[in-house]
Amino acid sequence: MINFGLRFFVVSCLVLGLGACSSSGNNNTVVVETPTSYRDTGPWEAGVTTLALADRLVEVWYPVSPADTDGLETDPYFIRDALSDTLESLLPDDINPPFPTAAYRDARVSSGEPFPLVIFAHGSSSYRNQSTFLTTHLASWGFVVASVDYLERGLGLVLGDAPDPALDDVDLTRMVVALLSSENERDGALLAGRVSTERIAITGHSAGGGTAIRFGGEPDVVTYIPLSAGVSRDGAVVLPDKPSLWLAGDIDGIVAPERTSDAFAVASAPARFVLIEDMGHLGPSDICVIGENGGGIIQIALDANLPLSENLIRLGTDGCQPEALTIEDGWPTIRHFVTSQLRWAFGFDAEPVGLSNEVAEELPGATFTYQETL
Repeated sequence: MINFGLRFFVVSCLVLGLGACSSSGNNNTVVVETPTSYRDTGPWEAGVTTLALADRLVEVWYPVSPADTDGLETDPYFIRDALSDTLESLLPDDINPPFPTAAYRDARVSSGEPFPLVIFAHGSSSYRNQSTFLTTHLASWGFVVASVDYLERGLGLVLGDAPDPALDDVDLTRMVVALLSSENERDGALLAGRVSTERIAITGHSAGGGTAIRFGGEPDVVTYIPLSAGVSRDGAVVLPDKPSLWLAGDIDGIVAPERTSDAFAVASAPARFVLIEDMGHLGPSDICVIGENGGGIIQIALDANLPLSENLIRLGTDGCQPEALTIEDGWPTIRHFVTSQLRWAFGFDAEPVGLSNEVAEELPGATFTYQETL
């Protein structure tokens, strides 16, 4: 449930940046009041649609006026849809757990000013829907969020074939931006006139954090946000001269948190770093809570006695272990910091909201430390 009276449409509206206040075609106004944190759902609902790009799909979440969701049901996704044909054929037919999301399939986009574009890049052995806990939340706070299948590192590669041709991740990300720009201009498209691609942002998890770093240097990017990602200690990676937010878990066994802190230490100011206690690698994803017993497709595959490598098992379960922070307890903290960084970078908030240690009292589910260089 959202605090601060946002769903009651407060009288005052702070119009800061792109599309901070908009109204739907049926005169149901969506009003934004700056909260003290972004842990809760925003004034919009989230819509979702799927676009095609070359040999892969792009999932897009976007703001929807709450009045336009009356009578609609939220849309789940099915992890099985992301599998290669080979791996999919090995699973019993009755194993296909849905993952509920907060998005409404193909609902009408809220009107008003176009909403800024944020790219989400998934991790290795993963898929475009892997972090709907975050992507739907960002849509509720006034962003269009696009996530493509990076097939060159995706879940479909497990016991499957690599895409041909293979695409560079920066080139592919640029193709996604071009696709959304085209949809914005296409007569009759669901997103026509609703997406601003002049200034964009990117966030990504794990290997997707690496994509965020590499794409973050593009001239139209206002900020980049790597999650559970870092840099090698040999200093080979040159970080973009852009504002950044780094977020990691202190028990991450895939990307050591020291790699994230090393990256933050050399990142251009302003840079921010959030380290969440007892969170593992998969904390910024849906993966650990998919399926009857959690653990996502890796646990499902293990329960079905499928042959998986130790490295894949480790990658697909780090953060799901009982001693780790309960996944859902970490989500409000992740949602808050990512949303706050984006709304500050795009100019919605003249001053950052809750980008400090003081916001901890509003995020009781997780313990974290916060650092910044300004």
